[in-house]
Amino acid sequence: MDQGSDKSTAESSDKDSLGGVIIEERRASVRAILVTLVIWFAVIFIVGVIILVQINASIALLLALLLSLFPLLSFINWVMFRMIIDSEKIQLVRTFIFRNKESLEFNKIEGVDIQQGPFGRAFDYGRLTISGVGIKQLRTEPIDHPDEVAQAIRALIAQR
Repeated sequence: MDQGSDKSTAESSDKDSLGGVIIEERRASVRAILVTLVIWFAVIFIVGVIILVQINASIALLLALLLSLFPLLSFINWVMFRMIIDSEKIQLVRTFIFRNKESLEFNKIEGVDIQQGPFGRAFDYGRLTISGVGIKQLRTEPIDHPDEVAQAIRALIAQR
């Protein structure tokens, strides 16, 4: 009897605020973040060197600072992203300044698509686009192992 009460309290602690048991929670891919940041900073460095050689140091520094805002904002957006798959729905939560929470129930999902570029295929990360009834779509930030997540979502849809 004592084990049963421990099991029920463990199950209740796994429930989110709407009562669904959380099956999986994902965050943005660290590999995607690192690859993108390396590419951005390489471009900033090259542009800065060209401008430094051609014009002057103050313009090169100003341009490098302005260009570094884009990867910084992308990094913050990725860090603040969560995808939660529970027994009833998929939720995408983005919190930067404002909190944006999108959800789609499994019985309203029509398809799951994967987008991967060449770096995504090489490092096994990509975006998922989950299409729902009508025009509702959920698009994730780049996540690790998108094939496995898409298969898990399709399996949960098939169970319904």
